[in-house]
Amino acid sequence: MKALTFSVIPTVGLPSPYPAARFSQWRFRYVKCQVSTQSAGSSTSQLSYDTKPCEDLKSTNTLFDKDSSKVVHKKAKQLASTFECMDEDVMKIRSLFFEIERGHEYVSPYDTAWVAMVPSLDNSQLPQFPQCLSWIMENQLSDGSWGLSYLPYIKDRLSHTLACIIALRTWNIGIKNVEMGLRFIQENIEKIVDEEWYNPTGYDLIFTAMLEDAKDLFLELPYTSPPIELMLTKREEILKSMGIDQMDEYNPSLIFTVEGIHRIVDWNKVLKHERKDGSLFQSPSATACALMHTRKSSCLVYLNLMLENLENGVPSVYPINVIAGLSMVDMLERLGIARHFKYEIKHVLDNVYRCWIEKEIIQGISPASDIINSSISFRILRWNGYDVLPDVFLNYLKDDNFLPSLEKSGQAVTTMLNLYKASQLMFPGEIILEEAESFSQNYLTKIKENSKIDVKKIIHKDLKKEVDYALGVPWVASVERIEHRRYIETYDFDNIQIGKTSYRMPSKRNDCFLSLAKKDYNICQTVFQKDLKELKKWYVDCKLGDLPFARQKLVFAYFTAASTLFSPEMSAVRIVWTKNLLLTLVIDDFYDAGGSIEELQCFLEAVKRWDPTGIHNCSEDVKILFSTVYNTVNDISQDARAFQKWDIGTQLREIWYMLAISMMKEAEWAKTGHKPSMQEYIKNGETSFGVEPMIFTSLCFVGPEIPEQTIHHQEHKSLMQLVNICGRLSNDLRSDKREIKEGKLNTQSLFMREYPETSVENASEWIRQTINESTVELLRKLVQPTILPRDCKQMYWATLKLIQLFYLKTDAFTSPTEMLENINAVLFDRVL
Repeated sequence: MKALTFSVIPTVGLPSPYPAARFSQWRFRYVKCQVSTQSAGSSTSQLSYDTKPCEDLKSTNTLFDKDSSKVVHKKAKQLASTFECMDEDVMKIRSLFFEIERGHEYVSPYDTAWVAMVPSLDNSQLPQFPQCLSWIMENQLSDGSWGLSYLPYIKDRLSHTLACIIALRTWNIGIKNVEMGLRFIQENIEKIVDEEWYNPTGYDLIFTAMLEDAKDLFLELPYTSPPIELMLTKREEILKSMGIDQMDEYNPSLIFTVEGIHRIVDWNKVLKHERKDGSLFQSPSATACALMHTRKSSCLVYLNLMLENLENGVPSVYPINVIAGLSMVDMLERLGIARHFKYEIKHVLDNVYRCWIEKEIIQGISPASDIINSSISFRILRWNGYDVLPDVFLNYLKDDNFLPSLEKSGQAVTTMLNLYKASQLMFPGEIILEEAESFSQNYLTKIKENSKIDVKKIIHKDLKKEVDYALGVPWVASVERIEHRRYIETYDFDNIQIGKTSYRMPSKRNDCFLSLAKKDYNICQTVFQKDLKELKKWYVDCKLGDLPFARQKLVFAYFTAASTLFSPEMSAVRIVWTKNLLLTLVIDDFYDAGGSIEELQCFLEAVKRWDPTGIHNCSEDVKILFSTVYNTVNDISQDARAFQKWDIGTQLREIWYMLAISMMKEAEWAKTGHKPSMQEYIKNGETSFGVEPMIFTSLCFVGPEIPEQTIHHQEHKSLMQLVNICGRLSNDLRSDKREIKEGKLNTQSLFMREYPETSVENASEWIRQTINESTVELLRKLVQPTILPRDCKQMYWATLKLIQLFYLKTDAFTSPTEMLENINAVLFDRVL
């Protein structure tokens, strides 16, 4: 009978280098399957998955059936095929990074048309770029228009179409194309002034200027119709209010849309804004317009180089590689597959950071694009450890015209949402971000409450849901794997950007992102099932389920690990995390209500002596508890030697002893009715909250080698203190009513006892403020370089995010159903 053997393979994204011993921990967790001719009774390891990984939650279909070799063989081949498909997707995405670097982007009919209008500098009777005319004739839509046919942005389509027919008529070619285009415009002429639809940047000036050009070319359009006359009247009003003749200098937004005023501008003033590459703000249409009027050789060089690289079609912005690369990184992180592209992401972010330092992110073209690009850049750069300051947002927050201009552009909601997300990565004392958070949050809340998100004026189809979610779940409570699942299920292939016209980021047009994300997510779930099987065996062997007072939280505890430490190669970390968290929960139940004062003292003494022979006279519950702690700590300490060069056992035993002391103290307070001071209560609560065993052991398994002296450094103590304060106060804030009713100690009741004049609301506000201060300080310590490696510091942050999630609305640790949907989504429900 054939048996399955499994071997580790060099899968894309597997962290390297790692100690060789670590692969023995993973070989049944991230594998390809091969068929061996060894007998089923041989010593060859076989991989199987428990068909009932948990009893308190629904399970999913397991990867392998225990008893059917045919099914095992079939499923093993499917798994191997999945890995091969993942590798294909990874290579496709890597090629997209290369395309972005070369500047390959989505073609804009509008910009292609403007480039096509440029006469040859050698013979003005011929086009300088005839290949653009070919593209226009080959890419007209069946209804006579140009642009993205599936988008509801009619004004955008009209701009594309009018520019294309002007280009074709300029050179007297494509007669049928022109006729079809004219028919499309005539049929939709009423919509050019429809205020219900989104206006592209500079639309009122650009479209009317093109109407004037079309009239000079004798294109048959209803120039005296009310919509066109209304637009022309509006144009005159805008130009009068701008006072272009009185301007000493033109602002960037004016130059960006210069083709809308090309007949009346001073081109010497315009060319003062020319970039080093010869462009006007990387806009092909504006640069083409400038070349037609000035014959500036540098403008020609820019356009020539662009078309040499891109062939026939022209994008809306060129090059857009920095912003496109940033958009790609954002998408990879949100889909949960960024770890497969560490080198590429580092390269992109280095370029973005260079642009940030050189102040090239903000171009002054429009407040919306500047704020959106700055917000995304700031958020991703800061999260990835780059030194960025929020000063870029200051001028906008002080500008009274900022918000009205955003609302006029139709991008206010998108802009505010990005600003709100960026503001949540604030450090202590960053007043600018505090103001940005308040400003954007208030605006989004008002818009949500008044239901003013107009679907006709938004670019992204799920924007309303994004706003609702962002306001309901702060970033600090948005746990990674839950976020990944949500983004996978709402992924928008055509994440459209709108400037003068619509365009797609080049990375967004390929479905390999979603394909890889789904496969990766499901493979991770397969590994989770293997982890759970191992943990269930440990749980049964330890007899923790026999303790009548203990909450049965195996799957619950594992979810906290898998939702943040989800990579297949992190199995060892997830398992030690879960074991320590489960032990903490069970011992907390024991000290809270499960044991007599004698049993509690007996357990404390046993942990202090660390000698299993000294517990014969203890109760059965104490024997089970201490034996489990003793054996688990010793096993973890032994396994950690494959990762660290020093014995973590001494430190881990000390942590458990200090935890037992703090829990004993709280039990004595409850028994005697003693009311400690708030300071004493919080100080003891920093230890009794009980996450240090979990964090400490995870640090030792996560990857980097940590010198022993680093663990004893003040940084570890400081980070632990911040996490514990957030945990203790968050718990007290959400359980205050229940605990006060039960006569238990609570920060809020102790605060009001020390400050009898204060109200419940003031006490709660003090707690929330303390939690917030600890959170922003922890974030600062996380992203700024310190003695602890970033991967290790991530354990503290992961714990904090879980705390914020579990105490976001209620005390989800005690609720039997609050996290059920998230647990099933992360661990069991496959992504289809």
